[in-house]
Amino acid sequence: MNGVVLTGLELAGARLNLRRRHAHPDENEFHYRTLVEMIPDAIWISREGRVVYANPAAQRLFGAAAPEHLVGSEAIARVPPSCRHAMAQGVFADIAIAQRQPRCALQLQRLDGSLVDVEFFGCAVRFDDADSILNVAHDITSRRRHEREIEHQATHDLLTGLPNRALFLDRLGHAIRRAERHRGRLAVMFVDLDKFKNVNDTLGHAAGDELLRAISARLKLCVRDADTVARLGGDEFVLLLDHPLGDATPSTIAERVARRVGEPVPLFGHEHVVSGSIGISIYPDDGEQAEALLRHADIAMYRAKEAGRNGFRFFTHDMQSRLDARVAPEQGMHRALQRDEFVLHFQPQVDLRSGRIAGMEALLRWQSPELGLVQPLQFIPVAEESTLIDEIGHWVLDRACATLRAWIDAGVPVVPIAVNVAASQFADQALDLLVRATLERHGIEPRLLELELTESLSMVDPEASVALMHRLKATGIGMSIDDFGTGYSNLSYLKRFPVDKLKIDQSFTRGLACDPEDQSIVTAVIRMAHSLGLRTIAEGVETEGQLRLLAGQGCDEVQGFYFSRPLPGAAMVALLGGQTCMDLGPVVRGTRRRTVLLADDDPASRAAFLRLAGACGYHVLAARSLDDAYELLAGHEVGVVLAAQQPGGDSSIDFFRRIKHMHPRTVRVLLTGDTSPGNLAEAINKGAVFKFAPKPWSDDALLGVLASAFAYYEHF
Repeated sequence: MNGVVLTGLELAGARLNLRRRHAHPDENEFHYRTLVEMIPDAIWISREGRVVYANPAAQRLFGAAAPEHLVGSEAIARVPPSCRHAMAQGVFADIAIAQRQPRCALQLQRLDGSLVDVEFFGCAVRFDDADSILNVAHDITSRRRHEREIEHQATHDLLTGLPNRALFLDRLGHAIRRAERHRGRLAVMFVDLDKFKNVNDTLGHAAGDELLRAISARLKLCVRDADTVARLGGDEFVLLLDHPLGDATPSTIAERVARRVGEPVPLFGHEHVVSGSIGISIYPDDGEQAEALLRHADIAMYRAKEAGRNGFRFFTHDMQSRLDARVAPEQGMHRALQRDEFVLHFQPQVDLRSGRIAGMEALLRWQSPELGLVQPLQFIPVAEESTLIDEIGHWVLDRACATLRAWIDAGVPVVPIAVNVAASQFADQALDLLVRATLERHGIEPRLLELELTESLSMVDPEASVALMHRLKATGIGMSIDDFGTGYSNLSYLKRFPVDKLKIDQSFTRGLACDPEDQSIVTAVIRMAHSLGLRTIAEGVETEGQLRLLAGQGCDEVQGFYFSRPLPGAAMVALLGGQTCMDLGPVVRGTRRRTVLLADDDPASRAAFLRLAGACGYHVLAARSLDDAYELLAGHEVGVVLAAQQPGGDSSIDFFRRIKHMHPRTVRVLLTGDTSPGNLAEAINKGAVFKFAPKPWSDDALLGVLASAFAYYEHF
């Protein structure tokens, strides 16, 4: 409102008549009317409840085409029905009240029924020699609209138009107080979209925004008008179910939400499907404060994700205990970074052609004053769930290069060091700049650094991965694909990755001696890598049998306990300084001997067979179990295998079936106490058994079986 005009009108109403005493009445009225009609604020005068005068601004404000559309009408008609009673008792009816009326903001009703926001002022005046009420209104519609827009932006999500976190917590607080008064219940439902990042990464942020808008519209259809749907940010939504009873139980709504969210969403001409993980907390069971209920619903949502996603979980206090158990290591890792409690251990990588150490992998350990030496499996998963993994990854890269610098300065004959890259580090397209800066800071030749990239992280966005890998390769460092075979590689991209090695995952190495499928995978990986011009390194090599099989397939390097466990820095320096090499004797096959393997868990049978066959010139290997037999087969050139059939017979027959695939030249003999035709036929069908021998055996008969078995082996 124009303050100068109102002040003048207040003075006029308090001290003067509209017709001044010391001026000619016509002249006075002319000047006054001219002034009032030029004022941009709406002015109208009422007497006995009816409008007797309205200036042009008042006509415009109320939408009157002519003065007579206002003059003569009831003044109260300009007030919305909801406010008429209060105003009829106040300034619009009582001159004494009008004399004391302060300025106020209210809404007035236009002739067409629409509302207009004004700043209003009323005062008592004399008009046409009669006591009247002067009304002044300043149109503040634009200002109020702007204020409402600012208020909406402060309390609502700009993308979806849903309430934001602040407004949601405010409504939740009101709902809690209402439920407390009426002993009611309410539910908070936390909804997080599963793998939403994949949509942003593959289709772009515009598609991600469109998906969020579509999901927000669907969520509103899942609840009642009295409930609230809010977006907290990113792909996180939260629902407030006020007094959930009957058909609106939390379980029912959660199922409805999961179903709605899982429906296909059209994005840029294609349909895409996402799912949602939902966590639910209940007032007052799971908390009596808004933040507690929201936090507990969030915890339950993460349990739903851990359970396989696309489902819902109710909060339980056991979840809080598990969270506390996870938070403690996270807090400890924060302190560990500050106190420099992390250390690097190093595991040698050995060349299978020379036996020399060709490289080493830097492995993170946490030397905690309270917990001792903590292995990575106990804290790395927690770090990956938090924002710590990037900081830890940067620390490992920097410390590995600093260690190389110190060893070089001390005259240690160093070899390249391999550093694992976390998924979040690789997602940062500036990783090449970080690597280059770290190498330059410590003065390390790029050839001495190798980055190990997991198969899965390099396939999240293959095109971006290829571009980043080429920039990394341009720095001069080496690169390898770690845990190869455990993900779902697109081979058309693999051939474009500028890597130097494929690292065979230890899960395949572990089953190399006893699982024909693992053996086939390892063989295929080695052959494929060599055809692409890549070297192969097998991790987790722990036995001589694994070593011999890998060497036989042409694997280039090995890493594992067979040669060395991960070592602290000082021990690794000693190993490098001593030029320690692996004994390659086990991988060089000796002259062919008649080697026979007996698998029998009976010590007396093993001892008797050793005496009998050994006396006849056979080289005898005795295994106490089938697991031992697999390892002996992997490490020796075995011609004939005898296995005692256990009760039920399946394990020894399955053993023969496997080694037929893995060691097809072996001749297989079943020692059995069940010589019924059915058992023998099944053994032949399943295990391709060459001969049978009864148990207990006759020495002459068993030696005859051995002779014919070796004759067959040596002939074919």
